[in-house]
Order: sequence, then structure tokens, then C-alpha cells
Amino acid sequence: MKKIDKLVFGSFIGPFLLTLIVVDFILLLVTLLKYFDQIMGKGLSLSVFGELIFYFSVSSSPDAFPLAVLLSAIMTFGNLGEHSELTAVKSSGISLVRSLLPIFVFVLMLTGFTYYSNTQLVPKINLKTYSLLWDMRTKKPALDIKEGVFYDGIPGYSIKVNEKVGDEQLKDIIIYDHVGNNGTGNRNVILADSGLMYSFMNQRYLALELFNGIRYEEAYKEKYQDRVDGGQFKRDEFDKNKIVFDLSSFDMNKTDESLFRRSRLVQTRDDLIVGVDSMQRDFYVGQERMFNDVSNTFRYHFVRKNVIPKELSRKRALYDSLRDARRPPVIESIEEDSLSADLNASNVTEETNTLNTPEGRKLAREEQISSKTTLKGAKLAGFNADAKVKKILRVYTPEENLAKFYATFNDTTKTSNNTKEISALSHGINNSRTMRNLLKNRATSLESLKRDQRKFLVTKNQQVARSLACMIMFLIGAPIGAIIKKGGLGLPVIVSVIFFLIYYILNTTGDKWGKEGVFDPAVAVWISNAILLPFGLFFLRQARNDARLFEADVYHVWWLRIRSFFKRRKELKTA
Repeated sequence: MKKIDKLVFGSFIGPFLLTLIVVDFILLLVTLLKYFDQIMGKGLSLSVFGELIFYFSVSSSPDAFPLAVLLSAIMTFGNLGEHSELTAVKSSGISLVRSLLPIFVFVLMLTGFTYYSNTQLVPKINLKTYSLLWDMRTKKPALDIKEGVFYDGIPGYSIKVNEKVGDEQLKDIIIYDHVGNNGTGNRNVILADSGLMYSFMNQRYLALELFNGIRYEEAYKEKYQDRVDGGQFKRDEFDKNKIVFDLSSFDMNKTDESLFRRSRLVQTRDDLIVGVDSMQRDFYVGQERMFNDVSNTFRYHFVRKNVIPKELSRKRALYDSLRDARRPPVIESIEEDSLSADLNASNVTEETNTLNTPEGRKLAREEQISSKTTLKGAKLAGFNADAKVKKILRVYTPEENLAKFYATFNDTTKTSNNTKEISALSHGINNSRTMRNLLKNRATSLESLKRDQRKFLVTKNQQVARSLACMIMFLIGAPIGAIIKKGGLGLPVIVSVIFFLIYYILNTTGDKWGKEGVFDPAVAVWISNAILLPFGLFFLRQARNDARLFEADVYHVWWLRIRSFFKRRKELKTA
């Protein structure tokens, strides 16, 4: 590495790390504020919050890299231009593109790391994040008994304290004990003048010592005669009574991470590809099912079975082959093992034991398939031999169907034609309504499946698009910094925020359009990169030519030239 490369890279790496930490902290703060009211006030330890913050930091890093690259590139080359170091580099015969080389290599490596992070690391971190976040959200709040309010956080008890002295001393206590009464009401009530509350065994249990109280208990397992006589009722007075509550329900339980694996945000790129193909196959299967439903419902359209379009069958066969190709080769070994087990179970001779070899197993499999085919053919032959079955399976021509129709309705020996017509019309209307609702539900399911598939496609393409955003932000930031020649946190921050907002708005719009089907998901995600890349190449060209795009006097001179041009034309017309 030459000295010029050390100078440029050393000027870049410091602002990059600083801006990366700041941007990541801002994104982390925004994410935490989203779940603040759901995870606070539940007595969670600092280690749990630290784990969640670490997961959120890693998950938000792919969004922080482009902004950090943009801001640090503007600051770096702005500082070099402000201190005339960039001018000295150019005067020594080194071009601007050559001075960008060390940072370009670094950003290229960062793009590769971002791609790995988006496709492998972040999905795995998201799985742990959502699992931990769910555990934190579903955890019960910490024990907090307030004055004058019934507290039912402890399972099976409702506690009311009218006055608290400090954190442990209680006065005027009412406790409803619902444990074991099967929801039959407030049959067990405890009243106490005062009490003392404290926890023990590492806050696993809560002890409540009651003083000068009465316990009322009404039996609920009593006979009919006992209820007629007024029921069983107990009243116990006590000077001191101690109740121990189990606080295990307040602990945070760990949820199985496999329950969150269906989400697109926790799947790697390979999983997303498999998911998209599986959804496409399910879509074609659903379309075929709609064709079959129509043919099975409408029996009087002279078509025994609806013919599925060849294009649909061909597409489904393609995705069936993809699914079969992804299956592990263990199925073949299972078939061989089951076949050998069947052979060993039967009373075979020593001659047939040679089938345990691969060649013998192949011959046995072919013989087994042949025997099944023969059996099937024999069943069909016997099936067709029955005259009644032949009559049922006969497909009538349209002329024969019409003849049978007129014969039925012209038959006056049976019921009246009016009754037959009403019955036929009712039957047809009911079938039509049923099929309409069924097809409507099928179409809704297919549309929902397509929407989920579009979301998977958007996520799959975003993993690549957000990685290349680092490179595009560098192509924008470095030339702008060389043009404005201003370092620090003033103008560079304003320019970087403007371009990042443009990138964020375009990226969010493309994400929404892709999910809603306005554009192809593979195209909509790339809108932000496709629009900003020409700007980066334009700024790079202007920086090589030492253009003065961000200097006000340049535009003032243009304005004066335009005014003078129109002023001359006006004078020529009046002359």
C-alpha cells in the first residue's frame, strides 16, 4: 500500500466507524421505542436487555452500512479538499479515480460482508430476536400490588390492599382464593387487619403473613339436602396466618425457535428460493383443483372431466421435478430396506436370498411393480365385466342426454312437469351457488398465496439490493465530497441525509409496490439503486472535471447569462 493509499484510507476509516456507531445507535433506538411499552416494567434482568440490544444491533447493521459509507465518504474527501490535500494529490499526477481505489476496495469487501450478513447472518439473528422478543412480551409484569386496586397477577388469587406502608407492610387486606373452586364464585374469602409481605428463596416464593383476620369458606362439593338445609359454611378467626405464593409463573419461559421459522425474515437465501418454488407449485395445484371442482359439480355439461390446460400441467410438472430433486436420497434406501424386510419375512428359499444384492433388489422391484399392474388390470377387467357398472360408466352423447331430458319431462305418469322443473332449477341453482362460493374461496386463497410469494421475492431481492447500496452510496458520497470541499459535520451531513432520504423513500416505495403486485417484485426492489446509480456516475464524472456544482456563484453567473440573453432578444424586437 502506497503512502497516498494510507492517507486516504486512514482519513476514511475513522469517520466510517464513528458514523456507523451513531447510525446503528439511532436505528437501534427507533426499534426499541417500537417495543418499549411491551417489554418494560416486567422485572427483566440487564443480561436479557443486553442480549436483545445486541440482536437488534446486528439486525439493523445492513441498513446502517449504506448511510455510514455515504456520510464518511463525503466527510473524508471534503476534508481532503478543504485542506488542499486532494489538490496536492492531483498535482502529483494521481487522478481522482486512483485516489478512490483504497476506499473502493474496502467498500467492495464491505459489500461482500453485507451480502453474507443479509443472506445468512441476519436471518439467524432475526430468529433469535423474535423468539426472545416474544418471550419478553408474553412475560407477566413484575409483582406490583397497588392501594385500593384488586391485583390478580398471581394465578388463583385476587388481592386488594387499602393501604401500604413502605414495600412490605400492608393494612386492610382482602383476599379472594379461587384455587380449586372450579370457577364457582368467591367461596373462599380472607379478611385481615394488617399483614407483612416479603419474598424468599431468590424471589421464587412470596410470603404473606396476615394478622387479626377472618377466613370465610363455603363448600361447593355438597349434596342436595345440604344445599336445602342452607349449605356448609365455615368461619375461622386467626391471630396470625401465613400464605405462600409460587412466583414461577412470573419467570420468562423460552419459546421454541422452530415456531418462528415460517417467517420470511428468518430464512436464508436458499430457504427463500425453496419457499418461492413451493408456493408456485401450490399455486398450480390450486388452479388444477379449481378445474376439478368445476367438473365434479356440474354433471350435466356433457363433459365427464374437465381437461386441465397443458401449459398448467407442464408448469406443475416442472415444479414437481424441482421438489423431487431437492428431496434427500434417503428415500431409495428406505425402499430397499423395506423390500429386503418383506423378502426376509416371507418363507423364501436360499435361492431367493440372492435378492438381497443390488441386482436382485432391482429385479424384485420390477417384479413387484409388474404384479401390481397385473392385479390392477385384473380388477379393472372384472369391474368392466359387470353390466350395471358398464351402464353407469357410459358417457352419453349430447343427443342422448337431450332425448333422456325430454323423455323425463314429457312423462305425465309421474309427477307434474311444474314440480320437476322447480326441482331441476333448484338443484341447478344450489349447485351454482355452491360452486361460486367454493371458487371464490379458492381464488382468495390463491391470491393470498401469491401475496406471500411476492413478499418472499421482495425479501430475496432485497438481500442483494441492500448489499449493492453500499457501493452506490460510495459512488455518490466520494465525488460529492471532492466537489464541495467541505469537511466536518455541517454540509456533508445535510447532503448525506438528503440522499439517504431519497434512497429510503424509493426503497420503501419499491418494497410496497412489489408486495402489492404493482410491479414485478424482482424489479420494484431495485428502483432505488437504478435511480441513484446514474447520479453517482454523474457526480464522479463532474468530480474528475473539477466541476463546481455546489458553488452559488456558478449558478449566479448562469442566471445572469440567461437574463442577458432574453434582454438582448427583447431589445432586438423593440429596435
